[in-house]
Amino acid sequence: MGIFDKLKRGKQTSKEKCSGIISNAKKNSMTAVEYAKSFQKNFDFSERSIGDLEEILDYYAKDLLESRPTENQIWSMSLIFGSYLGEVMLKNGLSKRGYCWRIQNTGTIPLLMAGNEKYITPVDKVYKRLVNGAQKIRWFRFIRG
Repeated sequence: MGIFDKLKRGKQTSKEKCSGIISNAKKNSMTAVEYAKSFQKNFDFSERSIGDLEEILDYYAKDLLESRPTENQIWSMSLIFGSYLGEVMLKNGLSKRGYCWRIQNTGTIPLLMAGNEKYITPVDKVYKRLVNGAQKIRWFRFIRG
C-alpha cells in the first residue's frame, strides 16, 4: 500500500468509517463461527453460545502458555472472538438500548457505543480473558445492566 492509499483512507467520513467497523465486526464474527465448528461448537449468536465461547477461550488461554504466540496473533484472536461476543450482545439486547459498533475519536479499537460516553469493549474483554486465563467474565451483566 502506497502513501497515497494511506492518505485516501485517512479521509474517510465518519459514516464510511462506521460502516467499515460494522463490516469488519460482522466478518470477524463469522470467522469465529467457522473456528467454533472446528471445536464442534455451534455459534448461533444466542446467549447459550457464550458457554461455548468460554470453552474455546479456555482452550486458547491454556495454549498461549505453551505456544507463545506474538502479540499480534493474540490481538487477532481477540478481534475475531470479541467481534462475535459483541454481535451476540447486540442481538440479545444492546442494540435495543442504542448500542452499535464504533470507535472513539482517538482510538482504533472497535467498541459498542451508545451516544458519545457509554461504551463496552468486547474485544478488550476477550483479550484480557485470553491473557489472564480462567478469570470468567460475566458477559451478560453488560446487556442487562
